Amino acid sequence: MPLFHFNAQAPYRINDPSRIATPRLLIFEDRVARNIQHMRQQLEHIAPGSGFRHLCPHVKTNKSTWITRQLVEAGITDVKVTMREVEVASKAGAKNIFVAYPLLEHEARTLAHLLKRRPEVNFQVQIGSPSHARILQRVAENEEVIWNCFLDVDVGMHRTGMQPENALKTFAEISSQRCFKFAGLHGYDGHIHYPEAERRKAESERAMAKLLDLLHAFRALNVSVERIIVAGSPTFQHDLEILVREINDGPRVQVSPGTWILWDSNYQKMMPGSFEIAALILAQVMDVGSESRITLNLGHKRWAAESGKVELFSRTGMQVVSFSEEHTVLEHAPEEKFEVGDYVLVAPRHVCPTVNLWEDFTLINGEGEIAIMSSPVDGRNR
Repeated sequence: MPLFHFNAQAPYRINDPSRIATPRLLIFEDRVARNIQHMRQQLEHIAPGSGFRHLCPHVKTNKSTWITRQLVEAGITDVKVTMREVEVASKAGAKNIFVAYPLLEHEARTLAHLLKRRPEVNFQVQIGSPSHARILQRVAENEEVIWNCFLDVDVGMHRTGMQPENALKTFAEISSQRCFKFAGLHGYDGHIHYPEAERRKAESERAMAKLLDLLHAFRALNVSVERIIVAGSPTFQHDLEILVREINDGPRVQVSPGTWILWDSNYQKMMPGSFEIAALILAQVMDVGSESRITLNLGHKRWAAESGKVELFSRTGMQVVSFSEEHTVLEHAPEEKFEVGDYVLVAPRHVCPTVNLWEDFTLINGEGEIAIMSSPVDGRNR
């Protein structure tokens, strides 16, 4: 009954790893379930009794119908998606699907077709500029659809979204068009990822102040704002605390973190103990060299390298010396002994793009048994 150990994580059990061809992405079913409960506890600590009312999780991390269905079955019916995950979310049973960024014309046509095929699902889109509004208007006229739309507001990331001072003008322009139904405001503060919690909180205050000022401006014009969607994993607690504190009634506030469901070594360092790492890569030692070095049969074709080399392993004292497409060379503590074929679990440094590198994953249940040998990552590369 092999047990694999990571610092600050309960042991991982895989009863018969020899059945699994390596390298292999593993998802641990019990950790996914516990992360869902950890999330509920954190939300209810901020807003007692709210359950998942304040959650609109981004499924870009898991890209999987199976994992998204676990969210839905837990009572999470609102999700945030890229266009690659729209089908995944609708197939998993999500009732409110919010597209994470403003759409270009081809994407808007694709979504309009899905809108007509899935009338039971409430799809929401974003407008970040008058150009986006014109795209959606053209598609709506051709496809005869009505868009539930959010205004995408730049709260400091400077990636997409309008400046807050332009939002009222854009609202006036779209409110005169029959193809638009105004649903709320979106402000993603993805630029806030400092390791210090107090600094993240201070930056969240600045970002959320822009949305709050805009909300007050809408209220002064007697314009109803139904929902406000904000935040990623580093800021969801801070943003929710601020908005729940400042908004006594009116819009439903939701946060949209994604990484929390699987977690990774980057966030484990930034926010230790918040969630459990539920996605790991099973690798094997393919060669044992001199000077306390080994080579794994795992390279950066199977773990996302844009955030740097992997750094968390199921054996202590291991450090990456070099890596290539198919292999990773490690130094290890002299007291650690390895043989060719030994198993090592590797934690992704950035789990979202790592999952996207895999066609499917193996699901391990809480007893260490293989529950599903091959579950598709069906939202990748779509």
